[in-house]
Amino acid sequence: MLRRLAFALVSLLTVAPVASAAGRDEAIPKDLRRLQDDVANLDAELRDLEPDDPKADAFRQRAEEIGEDVIYLKVKMRRARKEGREGTGVTLDEVGQVQDEIRNLRDDIAAAFGRDNREIRVAAGTEFAVRLDDPLSSRTARREDRFDASVLDPVRAGGALAVPAGTRIRGVVRNAEPAERPSRPGRLELDFDTLYLETRRLDIRAGLAAMEGTGRKPAEKAGIGAVLGGVIGSLFEGRHGAIVGAIVGASGAVVATKGDDVELPAGTVVTVRLAEDLVIPQRR
Repeated sequence: MLRRLAFALVSLLTVAPVASAAGRDEAIPKDLRRLQDDVANLDAELRDLEPDDPKADAFRQRAEEIGEDVIYLKVKMRRARKEGREGTGVTLDEVGQVQDEIRNLRDDIAAAFGRDNREIRVAAGTEFAVRLDDPLSSRTARREDRFDASVLDPVRAGGALAVPAGTRIRGVVRNAEPAERPSRPGRLELDFDTLYLETRRLDIRAGLAAMEGTGRKPAEKAGIGAVLGGVIGSLFEGRHGAIVGAIVGASGAVVATKGDDVELPAGTVVTVRLAEDLVIPQRR
């Protein structure tokens, strides 16, 4: 894999730059983030396969090649940014081709080993990371405001992929209190009540457990998605706004320092804890 990746990078860096005009057919960093989610879900399915099965090994080889393709696209995008070129240097067609490869591989895995259609139960107390798609502030938020987030890492239960990475999850502001200078801090209390899984809408009961980086559990194994997480991450640096506050108490409230409001920019990663079992019905 390293030899293939090195060759791809050398080829990319030695090719003369090609002008790229921004347009509807051009990918943006968010498209690569979705691609990373797809790869993480592929990782989760590969993890279920036997380690010494020749068919499984062939599927893993295909997955490694897909991982190299994703890294190649990321390098192209980063190079366009460093050169200050207009646009990102990566087309939606290129992203779509890799997505097709992932989809075909997942279909082939399902055909070779069968698809698990049983009901899946994710136990109460399970924690998983989500990424806020909308910014939140104790200064502007109001009780019952809705916001969207995305599941960051695949959630597994009973050896099965229960909730894929990238799954949309809806949150609600349970309470918001703006800061009052000089000493009263801003406060946000957030719940999560809906999960949009493929074409299904599932009611859930979940609350905030920890802020970015805390309460996270390491992945079961280092896979392609884990590798890409570090590689792609640099494309999403430089978020606007600063995260202010920390989770406190059993209520899961985010409370800022004295006189400050809680500011959670889009892209903030938080840890969510299920308050009751999440039952995922059989696929039809």
